[in-house]
Amino acid sequence: MANILSLLTAAATVVLKLIIIIIAGLVIASVVAKVIRSSRKLDETAKGFFASFASLAIKILTVITALMALGIPAATFVTVLGSVGLAIGLAMQGALANFAGGILIVVFHPFRIGDHISVSGQTGVVQNISIFYTTILSDDNTVVTLPNGTLTNAPIVNTSVEDARRICLEFALPFDADSAAAKNAVLDIAGKNALVLNGSASAAVSSHVADKVTVKLTAFARSADYAKAVSELSDSIKAALPVSE
Repeated sequence: MANILSLLTAAATVVLKLIIIIIAGLVIASVVAKVIRSSRKLDETAKGFFASFASLAIKILTVITALMALGIPAATFVTVLGSVGLAIGLAMQGALANFAGGILIVVFHPFRIGDHISVSGQTGVVQNISIFYTTILSDDNTVVTLPNGTLTNAPIVNTSVEDARRICLEFALPFDADSAAAKNAVLDIAGKNALVLNGSASAAVSSHVADKVTVKLTAFARSADYAKAVSELSDSIKAALPVSE
């Protein structure tokens, strides 16, 4: 009976140690991630990456500590871990490529949190950059998750780098339309739009094809106002001129 009680006591002690180690590890991982995310020394792009990396590293160390608390010798554990790590590494080449891609994004900054980008057929605002994936909020308000490895091997169009962005709009008018009056009307509308940068608008008749004449407007707006400026200009010009669809 004494032996059974001794075994139960030893088992309970080990279980208690495991619970304490796991809880402590999870709490530390959460606290460290929060501290990194609230740091003023890191920009928003690096915060998400390093927070997720630190959290994962601490959780892995927690598992190692828990296994050692079970009495597994460190040398044996390291040997097994090396073999398992090699197998996992071969099976997770894609994940490792995504991790390397995340490092490249953080180091070279092809885009940052809050930038508006187009990549791999997706367009939207960057919301988060973690160790394996980048999340963007698309222009149609859907969340898109992209692997970092794919991002670093694909052409990226970042429309947030420059303060101003050029607007190019073309409007097809009936062939008999007064092109001079149309150009003046387009310039007047662009000049009165508050989102168009002062003195940046120009208009020209770009082509005469079949039964239509095309008037082209070129102007600049702040990158943050680009989409709204395009929408307002298009609506105003279509309402003022006999634009053909």
